[in-house]
Amino acid sequence: MSGMSRPTKKLGSWLRRHSLTLVAALGGAAGVAYAAGWHSPSTARATAVETSTIAISAAPAPEAVRDDVQDTVQIALILDTSSSMDGLINQARSHLWKIVDDMGKMTRVVNGKTRGVKIELALYEYGNSRISQEAGFIRQVLPLTTDLDKVSEELHGLFTSGGSEFAGQAIETAVTSLQWSSDPAAMRFVFVAGNEGFNQGTVRAETAMAAAAGKDITVQLIYCGHEDTTWEAAAKLAATDLVKIEQNHVAVHIASPQDAEILSLGNELNGTYMAYGAEGRASVERQSKADASSAKLSPKVALERAQLKGKKAYRNDNWDVVDAVENNRKFLEQAPDDKLPAALRGKSLAEKQQVVADNAAKRAELQSKIAKLEAERTRFVEQKRAKEGGAAVPSLETELMKSTKKVATKKGYK
Repeated sequence: MSGMSRPTKKLGSWLRRHSLTLVAALGGAAGVAYAAGWHSPSTARATAVETSTIAISAAPAPEAVRDDVQDTVQIALILDTSSSMDGLINQARSHLWKIVDDMGKMTRVVNGKTRGVKIELALYEYGNSRISQEAGFIRQVLPLTTDLDKVSEELHGLFTSGGSEFAGQAIETAVTSLQWSSDPAAMRFVFVAGNEGFNQGTVRAETAMAAAAGKDITVQLIYCGHEDTTWEAAAKLAATDLVKIEQNHVAVHIASPQDAEILSLGNELNGTYMAYGAEGRASVERQSKADASSAKLSPKVALERAQLKGKKAYRNDNWDVVDAVENNRKFLEQAPDDKLPAALRGKSLAEKQQVVADNAAKRAELQSKIAKLEAERTRFVEQKRAKEGGAAVPSLETELMKSTKKVATKKGYK
């Protein structure tokens, strides 16, 4: 090493002393090559250093392994359907797809694998005079379900009528009557929206919030009226921030060059569904009806539905063969032939599997195209919003994710 400068000599000495540590740090072929080089003649040493450097720089970043297991997010949406609450119902109809889409993006790493989430929704209405007083003017519209099209259908069937708003009793009813997950990692929410005093009825806020806390259910209050101290006090008991929204606000649609193709692909996705069982035909019709009702609400809602249909959060295991097979690999072996769609009846198992695989591949291709277009559209809209400026008006769409993020962070979700 006579031709080397003093700093180079010092570096070489340090590297020789710490070679074993570096082997462990480098790992694999790079580490072995490095150690061999520093304990061999100088020529080999130089070659080894080059090899290790190349190996390190060429090593790809490790990809997150996707887990087949899904975590559960359960939401009971309780809407005040008394008089003057039409704006709230319209927001729930309009923002359903975006809310589910946003929540469906949450992930959690367990044992080195990334888990997605399964969204279950329940729907209640309260404060409507059409419902009996004995029931507290409260009605369970839907139990917890993953069938988002059915939720949409029921939301579009709600209408307002004057009544008394027993918010505390509505919360207690949802907490005690639904089949909540017992998994400690699951996220459980009750979202209750209204605009009258919170302390009506016989169930006090303290009782309702204690019942929810006992099952690790987060209660988020959404106030649609002017200032009301009873909602503020109830929110403190729930240990959440009171959300205040402008119920009559209608979100502005920003058109983009990608809109038409996203909508076209969303409609094309319907052709990949294979209805089975007694409810199959009705479910196919419900899917088309949800497309039509979304388009009727606004172009923005129609796009958000098409984009959601391109994601895992939109699943129909209960009536679609493709989703059912993905959830249960033995579904085709177990399902009676007469319960399957006509395209599969009378075929061998291998033939059935091929037909389903073809539909799954076609769906994946369409979903991939939608995802690409959605990313392009998001960039376009963000740039346009940045130029135009202006603060977002608080609505169900803008506020619900704020409350869920706090709970998600505590439980290790991103």
